[in-house]
Amino acid sequence: MNKKVDSYVFTSALVCIVAVYAGGLLIISSYINEIQPTPYLDEIYHVPQAQEYCNGNFTYWDNRITTLPGLYLISVAVITPLSKWSDENLCETHHLRLTNVAISLSSFLLYVWLTKNIHQSSREYSSWKSIVSALNIAIFPPLFFFSFLYYTDVAAAFLVFLMYGLHMRGFNTFAAIAGVTAVMVRQTSIVWVILVAVGCFDLGLQHLLLTTKERKRHALSSWHQVQIISKNFFRLAPVSRKIQIISQLILKLLPYIIVGLIFIAFVVINDGLVVGDRAAHQATIHVPQLFYFFGLVTVFAAPHWILFLLPFCKTCLKKWFFILITMGLAGLVIRYNTLVHPYLLADNRHYTFYIWKRVFEYQPWGRYVVIPLYLFGAFATFRTMSTAKSFIFASVFVICCFVALVPQRLLEVRYFLIPFLFVRLHIPPRSWISLFIEFSIYLAVNTATIYLFITRPFFWADSPLPQRFMW
Repeated sequence: MNKKVDSYVFTSALVCIVAVYAGGLLIISSYINEIQPTPYLDEIYHVPQAQEYCNGNFTYWDNRITTLPGLYLISVAVITPLSKWSDENLCETHHLRLTNVAISLSSFLLYVWLTKNIHQSSREYSSWKSIVSALNIAIFPPLFFFSFLYYTDVAAAFLVFLMYGLHMRGFNTFAAIAGVTAVMVRQTSIVWVILVAVGCFDLGLQHLLLTTKERKRHALSSWHQVQIISKNFFRLAPVSRKIQIISQLILKLLPYIIVGLIFIAFVVINDGLVVGDRAAHQATIHVPQLFYFFGLVTVFAAPHWILFLLPFCKTCLKKWFFILITMGLAGLVIRYNTLVHPYLLADNRHYTFYIWKRVFEYQPWGRYVVIPLYLFGAFATFRTMSTAKSFIFASVFVICCFVALVPQRLLEVRYFLIPFLFVRLHIPPRSWISLFIEFSIYLAVNTATIYLFITRPFFWADSPLPQRFMW
């Protein structure tokens, strides 16, 4: 009886939180649409393109758009039936933005589900903490802000983590379908499809080559995982057994392999990854992007990562020579590989403009003084991912971050959203204090961001249109 009561109370609380969150999303969306009813910034490309699709003109394409039409197809699939039912044209800016509002609400429920799947085996797991943790993830400031504009980021993140959740439940075919859809929204989502495929491969290796005792006895978060799996594989006497294991792994990976082949075909046919305006999105090598990511994840995950300070300091003392070499190499990379996109210096509507001007360019040493922050972020990221998943998964995650971020010349917070969410989802919700501090910080940042966007417009000398601060 007590379990039934607890379940009823938990479900009722979740419904109430969802209702309050939905109400907050709609209120903020209403205010933003009232003061900015016309498309803003990149919306001037996305909104007209979606409207052409709503009108049935699927041959039209604005060459200034660099992503595939997944978001527009999702909007059309939802809005067209509603327009027919209401006998009104709902394919205008406000209702297109509501697509992301609805996805943001769905994302919160998805994060609740994912948090449970990832952490429920932990002794410290609490259903109540998982709700608060999922809420904090849902209101992660850069992601939360773009819930109110017609951008691709919210939909891409939702589909990537839907794929991840389906993979964790063993529904790899459905996960691959979600992955294809994510790629249709943003091409770079293919990197996270690869990560999920590696996760599938890793789980397959563990179940096929490690006994239950070995999985409990040996730390999967260390290099020892690779050693024990390799040892067990080569100890298999019959060649037929090895072939059988490889065949089972390929069968598990087949849905993701098909996605990969489709993507390769697209790149060959399209003669590249980018569609539309390729001149503004040329691939480069910009290693400091990985540093910026480690800095961002450290700042926003700080309430949870205080616990890593002592282990990090001990590691630095124990391996001081390696740390000094790493810091020296990081300094050289920053000195000779820091690239500054013209958009970063020219567009004062984005927070990155002010961060760059007042941190990295304020003093000559500004770019170097934060190197310890980058190192701590890398240490805590790897520790978090390897502890929650495995050494193999954590290693491939860092590689995927490198592949997704380093080719980007422009410092853009939106590029860091999905990798940050991966890290944050794998941070166990242990402490109420950490969760409360995190919630307070996120709420304060969101309040300030939305307040500035709504109430502090400014004007450029060469444009009569109001400009607004945003991520």
